[in-house]
Amino acid sequence: MKKEDVTIIGAGPAGVTAAIQLKRSGIHPVIVEKEKVGGLVKNAHWIENYPGFPGGIDGVQLASLFAMHLDGAGLDVLFEEVVRLDHDGGHFLVETAARRWLSGIVILSSGTKPKYFPGLFIPPGAEQHIFHEVYPIRDCVGKRIAIVGAGDAAFDYALNLATNNDVTILNRSKEARCLPLLRERANESRRITVLDRATIRAITNVSPEGLCLACQLHEKQASFHVNLLVIAVGREPQRDFISEAITARGDELKRGEKLYEIGDVRNGAFRQVALAVGDGMRAAMSIWDKLKETRL
Repeated sequence: MKKEDVTIIGAGPAGVTAAIQLKRSGIHPVIVEKEKVGGLVKNAHWIENYPGFPGGIDGVQLASLFAMHLDGAGLDVLFEEVVRLDHDGGHFLVETAARRWLSGIVILSSGTKPKYFPGLFIPPGAEQHIFHEVYPIRDCVGKRIAIVGAGDAAFDYALNLATNNDVTILNRSKEARCLPLLRERANESRRITVLDRATIRAITNVSPEGLCLACQLHEKQASFHVNLLVIAVGREPQRDFISEAITARGDELKRGEKLYEIGDVRNGAFRQVALAVGDGMRAAMSIWDKLKETRL
């Protein structure tokens, strides 16, 4: 079985940064990513707090620049989903549907997975109209879209989609939890409606065109016909593929500088590009500091 020095699982900002810095140090990592380079960045409407872009930058554009940087550095991405990560006491075993390999060090930058709307039954056929991210539907035009959530992601998604669509934000609470700046921008948009204390009770009347949402709106019942529904009620670390052995020995593997968790998978609610980039740089520099004596 092939053995690699370093494997990076995930090609979001953290993984991309780690890969580029490792390559500069003479270490060529294996990068494996199940979807596209960029992670959640590709959902962002406008990134304004990442240094170097004083006017801001569209999330898809930034993700494209990350992919170009990898390509320019001579780094290839293996676009496969890791289905299992195990450890035999000496090496990591990385497994996808197509291949398996050993790795001395693993950088876990697998990001997050969406939380699902609790207690909401999804009837047959409704799944094709329901999304947890916006990049698959950002090119839609003339649609009626409902977004469940009231955090930064929900409002950013709304601003992203409202250019060419009518968007309704269904906030289950009395007040939004997003940045005031995002709420102000949503209020300024003629194509975004924010409904506070609005809860979906059921999804009915599924058709090829969309869904009917039966909602509790304040003390009243209301129905909304939408083409698409986006659920943005939070995210949690993506660790589903990690074996029980690694879970049990995680702290030991981290102390031994064998396993590094970077980016959104470890940063909780602090999902920011700049933080992820810093995590990736620190991990790569730590690995080089550990391996340089055998490389020089």
